[in-house]
Amino acid sequence: MSVAAVTFAGLDVGTTTTKAVLCDPAGRVLGRAERPTPLGESDAGRLVAGALDALAEALAGRAPAAVGVTGMAETGVPLDADGEPCGPLLAWPDPRGAAQAAALADRLGAAALHGTTGVRPAAKAPLARWRWLAERAPAALAAMRGWAGAPELAVRALTGRLATEVTLAQRTMAFDVHRRRWDAALLAEAGLDPDRLPPVLPPGRPTGGVTAGAAARVPGLRAGTPVLLAGHDHPVGAWAAGVRAPGQVADSLGTAEAVLTLAAGPPDAASALGQGMGFGRAVDGATWYLLAGTGSCGALVEWAGDRLLGLPPGAERHAALGALLAAAGPGPTGITVEPYLTGRSAPAPDLGRRLALHGLTPEDDRAQLALAVVESTAYQARWMVETQAALTGHRPEAVTLLGGPVAQPRWPRVKAAVSPWATRVLAEPHAPALGAALRAAEAAGHPTPKPLPTERLAPGEEENAAAYQRRYAEAFLPLVTARSPDRAAEPAAEPAGDPAGDRTHDLPNDPRQQRS
Repeated sequence: MSVAAVTFAGLDVGTTTTKAVLCDPAGRVLGRAERPTPLGESDAGRLVAGALDALAEALAGRAPAAVGVTGMAETGVPLDADGEPCGPLLAWPDPRGAAQAAALADRLGAAALHGTTGVRPAAKAPLARWRWLAERAPAALAAMRGWAGAPELAVRALTGRLATEVTLAQRTMAFDVHRRRWDAALLAEAGLDPDRLPPVLPPGRPTGGVTAGAAARVPGLRAGTPVLLAGHDHPVGAWAAGVRAPGQVADSLGTAEAVLTLAAGPPDAASALGQGMGFGRAVDGATWYLLAGTGSCGALVEWAGDRLLGLPPGAERHAALGALLAAAGPGPTGITVEPYLTGRSAPAPDLGRRLALHGLTPEDDRAQLALAVVESTAYQARWMVETQAALTGHRPEAVTLLGGPVAQPRWPRVKAAVSPWATRVLAEPHAPALGAALRAAEAAGHPTPKPLPTERLAPGEEENAAAYQRRYAEAFLPLVTARSPDRAAEPAAEPAGDPAGDRTHDLPNDPRQQRS
């Protein structure tokens, strides 16, 4: 194979869709494909089949020099001694494990758990799920000889080997992020020991080579091609976008939104926990990240599109939202949205917070309301970035945006107007899959790929940056940080399910309050 013909494949097993790409060493995409990600209890086999189908379509018979795999964390399935599922596929939004997470927090202390693992106690954490299996499906746990997350399932299908890596292992709440090993005492809380968990490979070490069976299943793949488990999708996407050094920040937008700041070492764990943030090692194994998440992104826009804006479903929704935003007139609006569909996990965790609109008047139309919803996601993200800057001691020079919503012409321009730092945009929609491919290139002995190109973005002519920044400081922050006496105290653990989950939420009885 000539140097010019070298290609790399990447696979991203996401919550909604599984994406596959084929790229050259510069990150130029030569082929891409998607498949829906099935997350039913018996869907482990279908999840793998969809991933391999997507990979086959992206390759179109071409042979990559290496394959990288990334994807969502927490979702997984117990495997028996033969490598077959011996219990249900448990998706991360599934509420099973909530009581067990709360019990672990009560018994061991939320601060102690978080300090060791970097994870806040939550139903989605596999350690809580393993305790749930012990109580509700003991035969499955007794038969368990391995645990495979969604990306690990895909890697196992390609290589015949089960292993994990640090950025995924540390999402289980059973991995000591400081010592980089399974925590035997935490595993014992679920009746497990480290021998019943997969080995944790160091960054950049391939799990194995493509098997002959996988090569026959995916035209173009060659037996022996190295396959790398690149890591958790958020850190992998950030790495692809050039967020690789302490102080650099990525804002990953999708159904939910994640803000990730890199640092030279771990943050003060108590301070991070107090702000509802997790931490862990980045994909290079040397730097650390601080991670804040919110459901107040695509899920909020989807909710508003269904309930308030009357947007069409399916493929037409993106264009319809864009048209509304274009028609909204200059920003900022006089409407302030508290963007919390299922409470706020970070910063200043307040799980009693609910969606509320302030300042909506009878004169406001759907376009103004659409812009106000987008503004609220930008305000919330700025708050997360500023809080991480205080925790890490790194004031960002720039924040890099990536994910589906950056394709909206106005949405990232509103973010640029709200932010006091430079805003850069990665236009590539499949950053984690492409990042996995480029991480695999490095693991296969090729030079470390350069970051994907990003563009510095200025606010649009219709955005008044000074007014947006005043609005953030004088309207948004005071509203979302004011304590409401009727709200219950925050529980010890995170919500049982997806913070961007599909639930029914009520607006206040009279959202048309006077503008503040």
